[in-house]
Amino acid sequence: MPTYPHMLAEDTEVWSKYLASPLAPIKELWYDVHVGAGIPLPADASDMDKRIAAGISRKRIDVVAAVGGGFWVIEVKPRANMVALGQVITYSRLFVLDYRPQGEVWPVIVCDSADDDLVDQFDELGVAVIVN
Repeated sequence: MPTYPHMLAEDTEVWSKYLASPLAPIKELWYDVHVGAGIPLPADASDMDKRIAAGISRKRIDVVAAVGGGFWVIEVKPRANMVALGQVITYSRLFVLDYRPQGEVWPVIVCDSADDDLVDQFDELGVAVIVN
């Protein structure tokens, strides 16, 4: 089974299953996409400390996919739950702020199951949930 940056084994299983039969043609994939600000450092921090802090303390999107004329910001989880919902909404907003992509950006959760209590919430917030 392939490995992807910072994905847990159970996430890798979900993602590999999805890639075997994707819902839409994928033009390009990026993994472990950094967004947001890193931890604040003192003004006199070295350039090396700043680069290290930015590399390890920024938020990381599991997958960004170029699909159609836009981008899917994808959170991969065995179960689409409140944590996944919060992550994908935040990551989508930060992706737009940091990268200013050309085209629409859609928050997507790829999973094996979804919390039934959140189905209406996903719809209300415009989050696509793809259940393998």
